[in-house]
Amino acid sequence: MLGLVVEVKPLQAHFRVPYNSLLLDSYPFPPRTTAIGMIAGAMGLPEEGFIRLLEELKYGVIVEDPGARVEETAAIFKNANAPIYPITKVLYHRPYYRMFFAGDEKLVEKAYDALLDPVFTPYIGDSESLLYPAKREWVGLVDVEKGEESTLKSIIPAEEYARGARFLVMRRNNLTPREYRMPVNFTYSGKSRRAIYQRVIAFAGGFVELASPVSVLLFDKEPVFVF
Repeated sequence: MLGLVVEVKPLQAHFRVPYNSLLLDSYPFPPRTTAIGMIAGAMGLPEEGFIRLLEELKYGVIVEDPGARVEETAAIFKNANAPIYPITKVLYHRPYYRMFFAGDEKLVEKAYDALLDPVFTPYIGDSESLLYPAKREWVGLVDVEKGEESTLKSIIPAEEYARGARFLVMRRNNLTPREYRMPVNFTYSGKSRRAIYQRVIAFAGGFVELASPVSVLLFDKEPVFVF
C-alpha cells in the first residue's frame, strides 16, 4: 500500500450538504466522495471508474485552516408573478486542507501522475471552486503503515468521539468539534444513486485526544483516520 498526500488552499470551497434545500450549506472539509471524485476527474475516468475508486482508495483529511465562512443569498423565481425563494449558499474563503489517500501502489502512482497532469480541471467542491495548490510541493507519494493512535488532527468517526474525547485548541482560527453526516459511498439502482453516509466529527485548529487508541494509517508517520 502506498500513500498520496494532497495539500490544497483554494480561493473558495463549497461542499454541499445534500440533505438541505433552501440553505445550500457546506461541509467544512472535502467529503470522501468529493475527494475521490476529484481524483477520478483528474484521471479522466467515467462513472464506472469513479465507482471502482470508491472501493479501492482509503481517504482521510486534516483541516489545517477552515478559512472564513461566507454566505451568499440569491433570489430565485420562475417568472415575474411567481413567489421569490431566497437561497443562501455557504462558502469557505481560503481554507487549507491536507487530503490523504491510500491504496494499491500502481493505482496511487496513477493518481499522483493525474493530479500533476490532469485530464479534466480539478475542482475542490462545486464547479466554482477550483483547486489551488497550498505550496510548491503540494502533492507527494509517501510510505504508509498501519498503527494505533489516540491523538489526531484528522476527522474521526462520531462513535469514537462519543466514547470520550477532549479538544485541545492550538490556533485562534479554529472549528470546535461538530458532527456531520459525510457521504462515503453510493448505492445504485439503474441510473439513479443514493449516498451512503457515515457520522463523523470534524474540527480544525487543534487536535482531539480520544479515550482509547484507534486504528489509523501512518502517512510518513502522520496518523490519519481513513474511511
